[in-house]
Amino acid sequence: MKHLRKIIRTIIVSSLFMGLIVSGMAMGSKEKTKETKAAAVKTLPAAGKNELKIATWEDVNTFDPGWMTSGERELTIMTCLYNGLVKYKEGSWKVVPDLAKSWEVSPDGKSVTFHLRKGVQFQKGYGEMTAEDVKFSFERITDPKQKSPWMGQWKLLDHVQVIDKYTVKLVLKDRMVNLFTSVLPMNTGLIVSKKAVEEMGREKFSRNPIGTGPYQLASWEPKAHVDLVAFKDYWGEKPKVKNITFLPIVEDSTSETALKTGEIDIGRSAPVDFKSFKNNPKFKVYSKPALKTYWLGMTLSHPPFDNLKLRQAFRYAVNVDSIVEAAFYGTAKRANTILPPGVPGYWADAPAYSQNIEKAKNLMKEAGKANGFKVKLYVPASDAEKIMATVIKADAAKAGIDVEINVREIGAFNTAANKGQTDAYIQFYTATVNPNYIMQWFAGKSWNPSQWRNAKFTELIKEGTSQIDPEKRAQIYVEAQKVIDKDCWAIWLTHGTKFWITQKNINIGEIYPNGRLTPWTMSIK
Repeated sequence: MKHLRKIIRTIIVSSLFMGLIVSGMAMGSKEKTKETKAAAVKTLPAAGKNELKIATWEDVNTFDPGWMTSGERELTIMTCLYNGLVKYKEGSWKVVPDLAKSWEVSPDGKSVTFHLRKGVQFQKGYGEMTAEDVKFSFERITDPKQKSPWMGQWKLLDHVQVIDKYTVKLVLKDRMVNLFTSVLPMNTGLIVSKKAVEEMGREKFSRNPIGTGPYQLASWEPKAHVDLVAFKDYWGEKPKVKNITFLPIVEDSTSETALKTGEIDIGRSAPVDFKSFKNNPKFKVYSKPALKTYWLGMTLSHPPFDNLKLRQAFRYAVNVDSIVEAAFYGTAKRANTILPPGVPGYWADAPAYSQNIEKAKNLMKEAGKANGFKVKLYVPASDAEKIMATVIKADAAKAGIDVEINVREIGAFNTAANKGQTDAYIQFYTATVNPNYIMQWFAGKSWNPSQWRNAKFTELIKEGTSQIDPEKRAQIYVEAQKVIDKDCWAIWLTHGTKFWITQKNINIGEIYPNGRLTPWTMSIK
């Protein structure tokens, strides 16, 4: 069976690169891009004793935490550059002090007073971090004129009051149950230099970040590398490695090659090749259940998926188990709902839809499409999504649905998906242990690839934000998931598995439960 799966995967990958699917770009350009990326890795010098080279999936778009575009691409780097008032303790979801030494919550839960560490310095000579920087960092995100995509995270913040230089109070409109679970310990809780942002302007600051973290930005060459250097005046425990370079490597195969030739220290492999690294004494391997959600989304703003019956038909046409097996080679389990297991509000009894071609055809007939219909499926240019798309295309064809696959580089893919230019798309994002963080996007306006809105869902998400009873809050999110299921705009695929592979002389340090790295805890033997 394992050999059969490997053969199937090989055929799929081969077909992808031999032009047997329709691509959103010329194949010649695509191959040239791949060759260029591979060449860039091959020309890297071997890492020195005081330097780490880490492969990342794609490049950053910004270094500004209030405008982060992807936790997968940007959050690890941002947590090297910045601190928050609190943080997740490295390797766990326990919330511990960071820039704040301590805090008190008011009896009614509508204000929190933080006492800041004294003498904390911003990088590159921007002076001491004070309560004014905290106030500025949060209120610029809540300012509608700034149009931060993360404004919804702080919607219950009324204002920030500076008590004195080292004391700051968050005044809330209502109890904010996610404040210490997915707001303060995440990107929207990171503190920036008020002086730097006002001096540079937000756009320039997004390329020249100034924080208080263990590393500062040394250089950034888009699509090539992000270079960090240890901040010599860092207030906390100094990192053991002086220089860290993050390399945007999209293809798993390129990352594997760079690992084998020693040109990177930390990278990933395709799931199918994971065991070969695990059995190789030259490497150390790590895996964590990924706190991600992959889904096959449908765009509701135009035909064909403005029709509920056609969305339901598509859901019955595909085989989720086969999709996940082909893309993850048995290393990940299928998902039946948006929330990963273990997250409060996880819908354990969510229906697991199985492929049923007869049902799909009957629904198509009821929708007036007995002879089938066409679907433009957009996917980012990475291995797992391309393999998924190929399986989806083959499944859908059995029901008479003609799927045209368009592969796009991540920027073009995001633009098309966010503007509703797709019929369907494969998307994923990295989440936190807070259900509101995962589900809020579909109740807001800043990010909406399926162009879906439901008043009941929006009201439930709003209710969950202020419900302090954990059991009642969990049930609210279960009800919200039922609304999604009824409207059928997404086919949930998997929550994935996070793999890291290192050279044998690398101590990878602490890894968060979702697989996120903490480079400041790493060392080289």
